[in-house]
Amino acid sequence: EVGTIQPIREIARLAKEAGAVFHTDAVATTGTIPVDVKELAVDALSLAGNQYYGPKGVGALWLKKGLRIIPFLDGGVQEGGKRAGTENVPAIVGLGKAAELAKAETESRMYRFSALRDRLIEGLLSRIEHMILTGHPTQRLPGNASFCIEFIEGEAMLLLLSSKGVAASSGSACTSRALKASHVLTAMGIPPEIAQGSLLFSFGLENTKEDVDYVLEVLPPIVDRLRQMSPLYAKFLKGQKGGS
Repeated sequence: EVGTIQPIREIARLAKEAGAVFHTDAVATTGTIPVDVKELAVDALSLAGNQYYGPKGVGALWLKKGLRIIPFLDGGVQEGGKRAGTENVPAIVGLGKAAELAKAETESRMYRFSALRDRLIEGLLSRIEHMILTGHPTQRLPGNASFCIEFIEGEAMLLLLSSKGVAASSGSACTSRALKASHVLTAMGIPPEIAQGSLLFSFGLENTKEDVDYVLEVLPPIVDRLRQMSPLYAKFLKGQKGGS
């Protein structure tokens, strides 16, 4: 959700010291940063095809040799007895081909997305006051720029951005329909009233520098417009005047 690259190898070590099996959800990494299960020392790792231009509705689960799991779907011997049901062969082939292309292009995608991400982050933080970057400032996914903008709600920003032809989200795609503050952001210590103003931009292969510059042009006026209607912002300004 916030793009931070976690110290998975260290977490895996701690898990193993406690006798736990460690799984990592690595769906956001494929094709953007190198991932090596041996280097990470995890017991299980999952990927999703739609995250790297593969078919939707298909993914992959890597399991360490010798690790046994209880099937979620029982009744058949497909996929080594780990998941019952006839395999979707075209989707599996598409998943494999997308993974092959993503691996070959990882380095170029990483540098390209990072450049777009940094341009957006630097541009927005210099143009909009009371806006914070969420997640680690440098150890983050190349294609992720996540913010919290104070005094306004993320949903309102999304509606106005959409009217300008800009696609963004408020929080992770898994919880984007939830109208409450992200539990991830509040767990990071961000107050709920600020977490309500979360805004996430993700970059893909078709995005360009011109797309970033367009967001830098249209978002600041949107923020200004919404803040003019915000009781929280009015209260903030009143407090500033009273303090001075």
